[in-house]
Amino acid sequence: MTWVWMRTAICVAMCALAWAACAGVETTRPAVGPQSSWEEILGTPGLVVSAPMISFGARAVAVTDVCRSGDRLRATAADGTALEIAAADHRPSYPIQVGRIVGDGENGGFRALFVKTFAVPPCT
Repeated sequence: MTWVWMRTAICVAMCALAWAACAGVETTRPAVGPQSSWEEILGTPGLVVSAPMISFGARAVAVTDVCRSGDRLRATAADGTALEIAAADHRPSYPIQVGRIVGDGENGGFRALFVKTFAVPPCT
């Protein structure tokens, strides 16, 4: 009987120490949300940006990878090909859902955390 009590006391002490160590930890990085810049959002590990695709003929590019040059939209394909289309049929900004993938492959999916407007930037 004494052994059981001793094991229980050791377990409780270890849990208390672990809790105390975690309680002292401060989070220095603020939460990412709709007030965050796109640079912060795109640079945050684990976040998924559900950006609409812009069709450049036979190819499509995420709106976050497109820029506006006068009356044209421009992008660069993954293989380095320069793409360009008329901007007249496209909006200057798009609402984009930002979220995380939750669960496993069978029961999981995209869980939206917030929506942020993305304005197509000018080409530089």
